[in-house]
Amino acid sequence: MTPDTETIDQFFARYTACLSAGDLDGLADIYNYPALAVTAGGCAAISDPQQTRDFFAQGQSYYRSRGIEGVRARDIVTEIETPGVWVGHLLLENLDADGSPVGTERNAYQVVTSADGTRRIAVTTPLDAG
Repeated sequence: MTPDTETIDQFFARYTACLSAGDLDGLADIYNYPALAVTAGGCAAISDPQQTRDFFAQGQSYYRSRGIEGVRARDIVTEIETPGVWVGHLLLENLDADGSPVGTERNAYQVVTSADGTRRIAVTTPLDAG
């Protein structure tokens, strides 16, 4: 890690800002390629930024149709951090148009750090999904 390494709080602030804004290119840039999505139902390899854009475009429609307009990270827990790799979990709090909480989702992540200090998601695991 470099002295300019993005903190994990800064990283998740950037991630949730992209989620809230529906910034598909920003979200595609937040993932490492290849990346892996792991659920109890199986694993999906994410090999291309367009897969990320398509996934979040679908998700954006789903969330907006339920009145969810934003998201913020809460209760970020570091399980382990070594040079270049962060492993942990957090709550993503869904927000309505007024910024009031309307639900949470639990997720675990493995985040890698690139040579320039930017962090990217290598593995994502939604802990509430079956």
